[in-house]
Amino acid sequence: MPSQRQWLTFNKWCKVYGGFAACGPTRYLMGVGNIVSVEAFGTRYVILGSLKACTDLFDRRSSNFSDRPEIPMLNDLSGWGWNFAFRKYGAMWREERRTFHQYMNSTQIAQYRPVQLREVRCLVHRLLSRPDKYEDYVRHMLGATIMDVVYGIKVADHDDQYIKTAEKALETLARAGHPTAYLVNTFPWLKHVPSWLPGAQFKRQAEIWKRISDEFIMRPLEFVKKSMINGTARPSIALSLLEDLDGEAEKTRVARETIIRNVTAIAYAGGADTTVSAIYTFFLAMAKHPHVVHRAWQQLDEVLGDHRLPTFEDQERLPYITAICKEVMRWQSVAPLAAVHSSVDDDEYEGYFLPKGTIFFGNAWAILHDPEVYPEPDAFKPERFLKEDGSFDTTVQDPNVAAFGFGRRICPGRWFSGQSLFISVATVLSVFDIKAPVDETGKPTELKTDMTTGVLSYPEPFECRVVPRSDRARQLILEATSDTE
Repeated sequence: MPSQRQWLTFNKWCKVYGGFAACGPTRYLMGVGNIVSVEAFGTRYVILGSLKACTDLFDRRSSNFSDRPEIPMLNDLSGWGWNFAFRKYGAMWREERRTFHQYMNSTQIAQYRPVQLREVRCLVHRLLSRPDKYEDYVRHMLGATIMDVVYGIKVADHDDQYIKTAEKALETLARAGHPTAYLVNTFPWLKHVPSWLPGAQFKRQAEIWKRISDEFIMRPLEFVKKSMINGTARPSIALSLLEDLDGEAEKTRVARETIIRNVTAIAYAGGADTTVSAIYTFFLAMAKHPHVVHRAWQQLDEVLGDHRLPTFEDQERLPYITAICKEVMRWQSVAPLAAVHSSVDDDEYEGYFLPKGTIFFGNAWAILHDPEVYPEPDAFKPERFLKEDGSFDTTVQDPNVAAFGFGRRICPGRWFSGQSLFISVATVLSVFDIKAPVDETGKPTELKTDMTTGVLSYPEPFECRVVPRSDRARQLILEATSDTE
């Protein structure tokens, strides 16, 4: 099993082994079409390399293929068992998902636009003074947005402790959440070995991660509960959910508070970090493709002139900006292998027997790099989503078919994330140029497109120059942020 950028190896396997049942020395690899089965240490993994296979199993047979495998390093040892994205399929998962969807569905997210708009304008203001810190500022923007929407917490301008804790927690999620990353995920009995035993470094590491996870999920909610007592609580999702508990019996209240704790925490985990990855990819793509920046400027100038920054109401008149957002999600997937699924019962597909408990990878990266659907898939080409007249082409396959997962386990925060991505891309491009760094001769350097390995994938750290387009752009930023103070 590959340990780095598994989606690339899995895609090769599907091309090589996906057309027949392998035998002989490769008898543990067998496939049909874009489906490959791998046996490792007695565990069966099935890789689905096409949208058809993912749709057939995860959508059309969702009642059987919506489970999650046991990941002891993540759920049992590192303290992420509260995260319903990795919870086993069942009544508790349905209740938490229903509660989350109540506040993050496609109609409710419009109410969060004022916060998103305010924070993205704070982002461009910060970039004026320290453009080299764009990574920190993007994380701060999305963290501040989520903390306000979910908990009503106004974070500090710098070094906020809530955001710092969340970043540490999400780093542990990315490292512990992959089912093949730690041997204990293959041999669950290893979770019972003493942490002092030689070779049990994973347990000692998990103990540290669990303390971070506990603080991440408990501290913000405790702040809201204290604010309610003091009469200083600001409007938020957490406040609305806690107020609904008035009059509930003690047993019911305790159970509901656990659900509220889990739902509000995953709003941060699912809504902030995925968008961080997408915006980093946007910066990388713009630095590598200056012609995209110039075309975006042309459309932004036609719509906005030189007297204001973009708003959400401009989106219909900015199809090229929407196309950039779509291409960002397609070009370098935030979750290249989505989140793994598991089967509840035995099943059969395309003549193959699929035993219950099989672990399934839906290779989102492969689906979004299918050359028959997206010609020149490795190229960054927003125009692939546009018609010849420049309008948005709805006949081109939307990357959302794979970018946010599949079936009943698709990311429920995808609408909020998409809303954040659009206003971030539109606002940053309206006032900044994003360029590759230059060498000693003044020639732009070639940036690499390397992505990290994990449940969520990010561009490897890279340098870029974020420069105001003009003095007028600088003035627009100052005017817009003065209105938000």
